[in-house]
Amino acid sequence: MSTRLSRAAQRVGCTNVTTKTPAPRIRFHRPLRTLALCTWLAAGAVARAADPGIEVIDAWARATPPGVETGAAYCRIVNSGAADRLIGARSSAARTVELHTTTDSRGVAEMARATEIPIGATATVTLAPGGTHMMLVGIAAPLVAGTPIEITLVFANAGEIDVAVPVIDSRAAPPPPEHEHHAH
Repeated sequence: MSTRLSRAAQRVGCTNVTTKTPAPRIRFHRPLRTLALCTWLAAGAVARAADPGIEVIDAWARATPPGVETGAAYCRIVNSGAADRLIGARSSAARTVELHTTTDSRGVAEMARATEIPIGATATVTLAPGGTHMMLVGIAAPLVAGTPIEITLVFANAGEIDVAVPVIDSRAAPPPPEHEHHAH
């Protein structure tokens, strides 16, 4: 038998331990265990409370005629929490959903793909015709007025939010505000 002390045994102050005898178990007193448990639970509560409060409201898409392969969807993103970013979207109604911005350059509207859309802290971002929007590329079938589509918005912090998007006649005004979708 060896009388060399293990590091664990040395840390707790044991002086007569052999390698065949396990070091004594360190036991926390009940108050210390309770404090550790409360600290762990409180940390979890803070993380849950810190989740951003993203809402997607007033979503809509324009109906498309037969043969058209792209469509567009719009909404308002209301952030009641910390800054976030819309980093993507997807829908079974289209092969891909791209984030686009539209700028006016010398009287000509230019559309460009965006990798993300910043959502400032306690801010509202509007995706609307002639500005920032979601482009549905490779639509599976024409978007028909009265038939909603599902779009999943992906945020850097808030995660994914599924949105039921009503499709309206392309000659009509956007639908009145009614649906709100919250991050879960």
